Amino acid sequence: LYTNLFFKGKTVEEPGYVTQILQNGFSVLIPSYGIEGVVYTNSKDSSGPPALEYVKEDHKLVSSDSSSSIELFQRVRVILQVDDKPVSANVSSMRRKLSLRLIEPQIKDISVTIDELKLLRAAAQESRKGKMSDDKIIEMVSKHPEEVKTI
Repeated sequence: LYTNLFFKGKTVEEPGYVTQILQNGFSVLIPSYGIEGVVYTNSKDSSGPPALEYVKEDHKLVSSDSSSSIELFQRVRVILQVDDKPVSANVSSMRRKLSLRLIEPQIKDISVTIDELKLLRAAAQESRKGKMSDDKIIEMVSKHPEEVKTI
């Protein structure tokens, strides 16, 4: 819950490391935040074949043309953001999900496209305008803890 509140309205690019290979994706640990999430390998057009296929013998994910692969402990770059869509179709469930999307390595149908990345970066820059940075807020709170009201 607090992780979702922290990332709400933010788009953050961070390096991470593959910690687990799944048949439909891979887990990524983001050391700077100490969180782990899953990047799913289903193509954006889910009716087609998966963009990466699980190779059981090598325990890795490989693209159909063998040009790209994801292996354990591989360094990747991801975008973290909170999805605005509820996790399930259940209307009573309004919980949002932290979403990880692959930037590097570039893998067709999985990675964020260059145009999409530019839009995400522009949106992130725009959301930061006129707002105090997290560091500034933390500095203010630590200097004047008596003025912070509890909820």
